[in-house]
Amino acid sequence: MNSISYYILIVFFGLAVGSFLNVVILRFDELKTIWLSRSHCPKCKKELRWRDLIPFFSYIFLWGKCRYCKKPISYQYPVVEGFTGLIFAIIFWQYGFSWEGLILAIIICIMIVIATYDLLHSEIPDTLSYLAIFFSLGLIFYRLGVNGHLNYSNDYINYAQAILIGGGFLGLLVLASREKWMGRGDILLGVLMGLLLSFPNVLTGMFIAFVLGSIVGLILIAAKYKTMKDAVPFGPFLILGTLVAFFWGGDLVNLYFKYLGIY
Repeated sequence: MNSISYYILIVFFGLAVGSFLNVVILRFDELKTIWLSRSHCPKCKKELRWRDLIPFFSYIFLWGKCRYCKKPISYQYPVVEGFTGLIFAIIFWQYGFSWEGLILAIIICIMIVIATYDLLHSEIPDTLSYLAIFFSLGLIFYRLGVNGHLNYSNDYINYAQAILIGGGFLGLLVLASREKWMGRGDILLGVLMGLLLSFPNVLTGMFIAFVLGSIVGLILIAAKYKTMKDAVPFGPFLILGTLVAFFWGGDLVNLYFKYLGIY
């Protein structure tokens, strides 16, 4: 099997996982219903058949509408599924079939659920954040114990600094604003950023998150979807900033310095 075939399989597997993540997101408050009830249209309650549940492609074939009641299907479904498929391809591109890639895929799947849930409910479930932190610690110890990628003393210091910067800075903002700018759940995401990115890459992730959050916020205000007093969920921007910095942070910093003519 050639490499293109592997990528196709990985993407399709990612789409299927994304479909499952959508179910988790929608039924998170009653997780037991994932196993006890069949998928159905949330509007007409009609039970969906297998041809309505093909990840990503069913949405396209149905033109974004329920087959039975013809009401619009949320954009959430294809976006989450497509993004998960893309992320799986990127992980495979950088890590291949490895334990490191598998652990990273689990972490990012949890992050996708957190980001989407925050967008829908303006709330970050602490349980999911702790779970992502647990697997991130596992990723660090795997690298230390198996691959020997890290210099123990220096990298422990770097991770400690990154956690203080990520969690500490966001914690100060939460305290200073009395949770008006962001919530306590964002602090745990800051800790997660530190564990995944280490120092100094956590600075890149934070910078990207705040720039994206500011741009999107201004666009929403200009379009009159939000006002200056309205809160915008910040979790998705922290997670997007983390992913961009994790995969391309070094390249972005090098491009920035090259643009400035520093080297």
